[in-house]
Amino acid sequence: MIIVCAASGRIGQRVLQLLAAQADHLNIAAGARNPVAEGAGSWDGEFRLVDYDDLAGMIKAFAGAERVVFIPSFADTEQRATQGRNVVRAAEQASIEQIVFVGIMDTRKDSPLPFARAYGEIEEALNQSPVSTVILRTSMYTDNLAEQYAMWLKTGQLVTCAGNGKISYVSRDDIAASIVGVLSTPIEAHNNRVYTLTGPEALSYEQIATLINELFDTNIQIINVEREEFAKRLKEIWGVAYDGIEHVARVTPLFQTVFKQGLMSAVSSDVEELSGKKPESVRDWLMRHRKSFA
Repeated sequence: MIIVCAASGRIGQRVLQLLAAQADHLNIAAGARNPVAEGAGSWDGEFRLVDYDDLAGMIKAFAGAERVVFIPSFADTEQRATQGRNVVRAAEQASIEQIVFVGIMDTRKDSPLPFARAYGEIEEALNQSPVSTVILRTSMYTDNLAEQYAMWLKTGQLVTCAGNGKISYVSRDDIAASIVGVLSTPIEAHNNRVYTLTGPEALSYEQIATLINELFDTNIQIINVEREEFAKRLKEIWGVAYDGIEHVARVTPLFQTVFKQGLMSAVSSDVEELSGKKPESVRDWLMRHRKSFA
């Protein structure tokens, strides 16, 4: 059995749907803190209560399973690291054979991203565990562009503190397909491997603005500011209420610092290797979702 944790999330939902299309529901369980049938669309298979803060509960939830897909929560840095260690311990005690971990490209302990260290610590726990692991380090989601576009269009400005830094955007669909690609092969095929999931190219925000203007006949201007100014104007820039959401309110300006440093600009062929298809370019993704940019 495969247990897809964080199954109510946007990647978890996609993984469930792809797995359900090619396998008997009896071999798949959705794991989350709350039932996920509504959030996962057509999913009507088995549900198991998986709370990353509840070690004993996870040991029970993982019983009888062979593989676990671990997609971290949006918890603060320290809690996120603790949750990761809990998942590893639960997997060990439940005799799980493989953990597929969805992380990020930057796992440095001295990263400007506060939770990059958490991901690094989770990877350390995985590497020290006897359980077979597959680590999937992802670049920034292409999907985030749709969330930011409305304010860019409203103001006519794409404000950034990333300078000329480039991002190798990868879609959630390609990440989910890569996860399913791992799960569709024997455990030993990817035993203790690390993959980097990216799109086919890296683009700067200036290139993104130019592309959007070309595709949607807009006139969005790129505005580069310092990180402090970007953080101060975040709500104004993106028009979203970020209060209480650490990974957005405090981390977004720091993500942009990572972009500026070029630490999410690497491009790999791992999506194609795992999923069997070429990753979607930003241009193709924008065209496929053009109704969101109307």
